[in-house]
Amino acid sequence: MNILAVVTQIVGDLLIFVGAMAALLVVLIVVVSRLPAGNPLKRVLVALCFRVAATLGAGVIAIPLEPIPGIDVAYDVVAPVLLVIYWLTFFVTAFRTGRPSPRA
Repeated sequence: MNILAVVTQIVGDLLIFVGAMAALLVVLIVVVSRLPAGNPLKRVLVALCFRVAATLGAGVIAIPLEPIPGIDVAYDVVAPVLLVIYWLTFFVTAFRTGRPSPRA
């Protein structure tokens, strides 16, 4: 058996797996989006979407700022720090949401 054929088969299987996971992710997002507004799972998904959008926005803003000397260095330092803090607040909030609240 040719090694190139084996590698091609593995890559094909991995692509099928990635496509199936993407389809399951879309189904999960649709199901969770139909939950009531107070549902903790929906709140976590909304917070996750905000973080992903902020990260994408930071990347989009970085492209036109790169040619400007001084601003690009400041942005390259400040943006990742702010994104790390923003993502850490997500994980802290998600951890608190996942814990059962004590009943009085």
